[in-house]
Amino acid sequence: MPPPHIKNRRDYDGPIFLKQGFRPFFLGASVWSAFAMAIWVSFLLYGDALSLLGYFSAQDWHMHEMLFGFLPAAIAGFLLTAVPNWTGRLPVRGTPLALLAGLWLAGRIAILVSGKLPEHLYGLIAVIDSLFLVSFAILLAREIIAGKNTKNLPVVGIVSTLAASNIAFHMATLEMISTVSSRQIALLAIYLAVLLVTLIGGRVVPSFTRNWMARNDVTPLPASRDQLDQFGLLLVPLAAVLLLVAPQSTLTGLFCIFTAVLHLYRLARWRGFATISEPLVVILHIGYGWIGIGFLLAGLSILTSSIPFIAALHAFTAGMIGTMIMAIMTRASRGHAGQSLEADKGTTAIYILVTLSALIRVASAILGNPAWGYSLSGLLWIAAFSLFAILYFPLFVKRS
Repeated sequence: MPPPHIKNRRDYDGPIFLKQGFRPFFLGASVWSAFAMAIWVSFLLYGDALSLLGYFSAQDWHMHEMLFGFLPAAIAGFLLTAVPNWTGRLPVRGTPLALLAGLWLAGRIAILVSGKLPEHLYGLIAVIDSLFLVSFAILLAREIIAGKNTKNLPVVGIVSTLAASNIAFHMATLEMISTVSSRQIALLAIYLAVLLVTLIGGRVVPSFTRNWMARNDVTPLPASRDQLDQFGLLLVPLAAVLLLVAPQSTLTGLFCIFTAVLHLYRLARWRGFATISEPLVVILHIGYGWIGIGFLLAGLSILTSSIPFIAALHAFTAGMIGTMIMAIMTRASRGHAGQSLEADKGTTAIYILVTLSALIRVASAILGNPAWGYSLSGLLWIAAFSLFAILYFPLFVKRS
């Protein structure tokens, strides 16, 4: 007789859209990402008249909705689907999942309409937007602790800090705190994303690569996890702290370059070049590779005057966040919806679009931020996430 939690998963007969966390949250992340980027591109081209900015400035709105709107939805979709496998506990689904997704959506709507509301309601808008990440962090902690999955407690810490960062972002915007700016808080959120990808990506990239190579009789297999991986993981928070507290220090620049070299070497040990025939695996390596590129550009921006720091930030955001989220969303959606773990033509097109978007965005920053480059990058981003939403929507609503 199967264990109760396995039988419960099989016996679920509620709305299929609410069966697993990846369904509402991956769809929400992709649609919102495309929509928010369309607003940002319209602002770049036409100014405030065509923008829905809420009570934020244009730049703050863009940062907030990408880092505290799009990113958390993608994280939630992945973790709500992965945590039951980590802990053996029942997944969050049905009404609880609908309520959680509703909190996320309420935050997006609240921010959009906030610009039309009187200022005395801005605090309420901040509370509404903060509820999702706080609730998700509590839920995640409950599942990890109840499942005695202590090795994943750092993930709880990252999500909790992201929730606190969102609250701080609102407080800085509302001038309730003056010790840090919204830009500094956004930088912290970016580095939290880098740390999360380093932690989770450091497991799934070599694991999925190893599985593919084993199925296809490709050798030698990726290097096994060892002390070098642990050391590389430790470097990321140290580099982030240095970038936050001493962004102009030569030591920070050198440390970032060292971190970049180690992570690029770590990536090379996973033998992604041997999987070039399967885009579903290759894209994971490309996504992780942006970590090394980001730290390399960050170090060079400090040590030289030829590289602007914004290039490093967009290597982390448009590059690492955009590419890795797309890699995980496509793979997890296909796998959990009973599809083959092979990229079809549409999925491959999505990867090409998101990669071109990141490359053009970083190149534009290095070349002095030409408006055409930003706009083209944004349009490619919109195309990538819109195409994902269109092609993968059937997987979110059909039974597997």
